[in-house]
Parts: sequence; structure tokens; C-alpha cells
Amino acid sequence: MKFGMSTACFFMKEYTEDAMTEIGRMGIKNAEVFFSAAVEYDHSFVREVKKRADDYGVNIYSVHALTTQFEPQMFSAHDRQREEAYDTYKHVLEAAELLGAGVYVFHGPANIKIARKLNIDFAYTGQMVSMAANLAKEYGVKFTYETVHWCWYARPDFAQLIKPHLSTDNLYFTLDIKQAAQSKLPVLEYIDDMAGRMINLHICDYSDDPQKGIIPKLPFEGEFDFVALKEKLSNIGYDGGVILEVYANNYRSCEELKANYEKMVRFFSGE
Repeated sequence: MKFGMSTACFFMKEYTEDAMTEIGRMGIKNAEVFFSAAVEYDHSFVREVKKRADDYGVNIYSVHALTTQFEPQMFSAHDRQREEAYDTYKHVLEAAELLGAGVYVFHGPANIKIARKLNIDFAYTGQMVSMAANLAKEYGVKFTYETVHWCWYARPDFAQLIKPHLSTDNLYFTLDIKQAAQSKLPVLEYIDDMAGRMINLHICDYSDDPQKGIIPKLPFEGEFDFVALKEKLSNIGYDGGVILEVYANNYRSCEELKANYEKMVRFFSGE
């Protein structure tokens, strides 16, 4: 497995470039870059992040864009909207290429019309996903659709339902524990749905409060069954990214975050 940390752990505490420095100082050797603004796709900014990663010997495993800026519009039937969205998407892929990242984390369209039942056109969705995934492949990047409770991959059958409609070999998946938990469906069933195509895993924990709902927490501080997850990963021979991705309010200091990361590594590596 490729253990790492996302710069998203520092969102609203540190800018992305400074988050990379903090990850390097912790001695972590893999990272996911979460871009927090469109300006961060600029080549000059990306080179600064890459320099900071290189200074500490950090490999950029994956990138995650500010998805609501453009990803939903990549599925639009309106040519101008779609073309504009793809312009932004290409900038992000160029950034991934400059960083040496091999994985792109994708949310896609959001399910925002709560008054109407979600009814996905899988034929059209497969066509649009294939287009996006094939373009990522041109940049040497694996396209991963992430489990997100407020987007289309909000149930553990999405991957199998879209599969017959694909014209790409570059569709993979990212499992996000807190997002899958918020779907109120069994988290580990998403791994079955992905059928060996999961290559990225966002690690966190949560508690399920009757009034407040799912509350994200540091790993091993909530109620998620990490023993069952570890067994599941072992059974499928998982060797992809295991990326700590928590919210900045889930910890009090970098020392606490580092200690939790090291505990995560020991747990999954069997040390």
C-alpha cells in the first residue's frame, strides 16, 4: 500500500503549498494535492508545490480539484458549458502531469434537486465518463470516480451499472469512508461494487449522532470498523493509495495529526 496524507487535512489552516511543506516535515512520503482555488492550477503555482514536495522527497500520488467549479458542467448537453468545463479540466490534468501525480479524484455532477428523485441516464453518463477518463489517460493519469454522498456515486451499485456503457479502460475508483458513511449504506459494499478497480482510499473515521448525523473524526476515534476494512483490503490484495484525509477541525495540532497518521500506517501494515 502507498500510505500518504492529503493537503485537504490543512484546509483553512494552511494554504496548499504550506500544507505540502507540513506533510514533508512530518516525514510522509506520499501526498494527495487538494487544489483549493482555480489560481492553484497555474503552472507557476504547481511548480512551487512540486518544489516543496521534492525538497522533502514527497511523491504526489493523486490530485483533487475544487470539483464544483467545473466537473458537473462536463456532463452538460450545452456545448459552451461543456467546452468551458473541459478547458478547466485540462488545466488540472496539466497540473497533475507537472506534479507527477498518477491519479485524479473526480466527483462529477451533484444531486442537488432534492424535490425530484435521482434518475441517472447510465448510457449518457458512461459516454461522458469515458470521454473524461480517456483524456486523463493522455496525460498519464488514472481517472477515479469517488464515492460522494451528494453526487451520483452515492450508492454501492453505481460502478456496476455504468460499466456496460463505458468505452474506456481508464476508469478506476476512490473510496472515501466519511462520504460513503453519509450515504447511510454499508461502506464496504462500495469495495465490492468497484470490483478490483479501487486504487485510492481516503481514510478517516466518524460517529453517527442521532441529531447531528455523521461527524468526521480522526481514524480510530469513531465507530468505523477498521478491522473489517483491513481484512477486506487483504482479501482483495489491495496495494493502492491509503491517504489520510480528515478535516482541519478534527485535530488540535500537527503533532496529533502526525501521531494519528503513524498509527494508521502501523495498523494497515501490520506492524
